[in-house]
Amino acid sequence: MIKNYFKIAIRNLWKNKGYSVINIIGLAIGMAAATLIGLWVQYQVSFDSFNANRKNIGSIMKRTLFNNEKSSETGSSLPLYDELKANYPEVKHITRLDWGDGHSLVTGEKKLGKYGHFADPDFLRMFSFPLVKGNADKVLSDPYSIVLTESLANALFGKADPIGKVIKVDNQYDVKVTGVLKDVTKNSTLHFDYLMPYELNISMSDFVKNHKTHWQDNFLQNIIERYDGSSMDAFSKKIASIVQQKTNDKTEGTLFIHPMEKWHLYNDFKDWQNAGGLIQNVRLFSVIGLLVLIIACINFMNLSTARSEKRAREVGIRKAIGSQRKHLIAQFLGESLFTAFIAFILSLIIVKLCLPLLSDIGFNDITFNFSNITLIGILFAGCLITGLLAGSYPALYLSGFTAVKVLKGTFQPGKSANLPRKILVVTQFSFSIALIIGTIVIFQQIQYAKNRPIGYNPNNLLSFSLSADLQKNYDAMKQGLLATGYVEAVTKSSSPMTGIYNEWDNFSWQGKDPNSRPLFAAVMVDYDYDKVSQIKLKEGRFFSKQFSTDSNSLVLNEAAVKLMGLKNPVGNTIKFGDENVTIIGVTQNVIMDNPFKSVMPEVMLLRPYYVYYGLLRFKQGTDIRKVLTAITPVMEKYNPAYPFEYRFTDEEFTKKFESENQVARLSGIFAALAIFISCLGLFGLVSFMA
Repeated sequence: MIKNYFKIAIRNLWKNKGYSVINIIGLAIGMAAATLIGLWVQYQVSFDSFNANRKNIGSIMKRTLFNNEKSSETGSSLPLYDELKANYPEVKHITRLDWGDGHSLVTGEKKLGKYGHFADPDFLRMFSFPLVKGNADKVLSDPYSIVLTESLANALFGKADPIGKVIKVDNQYDVKVTGVLKDVTKNSTLHFDYLMPYELNISMSDFVKNHKTHWQDNFLQNIIERYDGSSMDAFSKKIASIVQQKTNDKTEGTLFIHPMEKWHLYNDFKDWQNAGGLIQNVRLFSVIGLLVLIIACINFMNLSTARSEKRAREVGIRKAIGSQRKHLIAQFLGESLFTAFIAFILSLIIVKLCLPLLSDIGFNDITFNFSNITLIGILFAGCLITGLLAGSYPALYLSGFTAVKVLKGTFQPGKSANLPRKILVVTQFSFSIALIIGTIVIFQQIQYAKNRPIGYNPNNLLSFSLSADLQKNYDAMKQGLLATGYVEAVTKSSSPMTGIYNEWDNFSWQGKDPNSRPLFAAVMVDYDYDKVSQIKLKEGRFFSKQFSTDSNSLVLNEAAVKLMGLKNPVGNTIKFGDENVTIIGVTQNVIMDNPFKSVMPEVMLLRPYYVYYGLLRFKQGTDIRKVLTAITPVMEKYNPAYPFEYRFTDEEFTKKFESENQVARLSGIFAALAIFISCLGLFGLVSFMA
């Protein structure tokens, strides 16, 4: 019987080639779209899954209240580490972790700039980053040690054994290689090329060293692993008021733990509550994939029922010679599954061909191999479900024909099939139009953010890190760059134009609400910052060497003036801690952080601390290759331990839209596929009726 069903299925497909092709192509595209989205979703959900202890690991965050706005800080204080390690038995392992930075690594003639973290010995006991060489309990115990990834070890030492080799870091101190890690997988929240002990960071940085007892300065991460059996929520409540107790300040924020399982997908907070994050995109694309697949299934149902008149006599004869309805249902479901299987094979080929084309919109780290039996098995199970779903309605409808009416010629299928078919077509196009509307809304949101005035000129502007050598030789470097003839202005600051790295609340002014703690973005700048950034002034002036008092002055943005309620801000004096500072200028709001959010109140100070970035503007109309050729020798002269690495500000600003652009482009692609599948089915119906 099964052999007979198989033969009939092949005959029907071959006899109706046009409709078979439409069915198969529609289902294949729907399956391919669902598979691509499924691969993307699976990759996002898999983040940090390789960490064996992830259920017990969490980072300590802080709930704060600034200007009556509830916010959640990702950083915590340095003394918290010793407090938790010494007095809280629930803590199995704990590590301090900086935010990661680029450092110069020099050995022999090789000079590389790579990205790494300072961490404590417990880091490798907590996280599943396997060592190829070295002991996880010992590799970070010596303050002057370093652990390299395999690729970095090969880049520095080739095939030679790196253990015991000495590397000079930032042209300041020597560290010894004590371990080699396997390269960090792509689906890890934490990425690095090397690890160094946090104790080395303390000994080399005066700022860190001087904050061992500062409970209110949150500039690092504290990550804990609790013992099995202890409750993460209970421990989170237990440590909540530590900072309040240590500072004897009830207005201080409270601590809580953000579990590692939520780091990647649930990293957005609003009003002290987790507001989601990337999980929203995961849910969005899951719905889109399901809708595209449903649209393809509707095509199959419509075309199958539209051909009911041609199949009616077949059903009547089969019933007349003894076929039961269940046999007919089995036959039609078998035909549907056979069609779905052909579409499934075609969809796998489409997926394999499309993945490289989608690499620049979020699929660059996603792979698809036919040798992955588990994945193919899951997809095949999806094929069976799709085949049963698509064939269920036609099977039930066709098998319900009355043999007597069919053979007498009194059967009229149009009356019973027309309405459901119309409903399915309307549903199909409703889904497609909804996808198009959603895509248009996303594009409009992105365009709105891109078209906002950003308050400075990002073109012909590049930034670079100021190493210790560059800070020491800053004036000579600046003169050397200007002497090339290609450079218009040079300055330095505490952050590039595309980021805010300091947020302070120690400002007060006349009329300020004593219960209010507004948070300001703080940017330390140098002379010529206005020339380099071409920031737009609304009132007053910028810092200048002509005024000896500028070190006790500041410049505000419009948002800060509005927050303070100052009608004539220039010339007014406010408090910065215990220090009186004078407002000398007001700038337009500058978008330095998230372009989709409102601009923070900002203060600019002429101060030397935390100034780790150089900014350079080259002259309009100059060939960028000539500019780089001219300035590279200057940078290498005053920064011999570092390769010259730079970033163009306009490109860095564009990267802020990367995630949203990916969502928009993917939504647009799948919306277009949905419309194409719908039109394909409609074409089949129209041609059949014609």
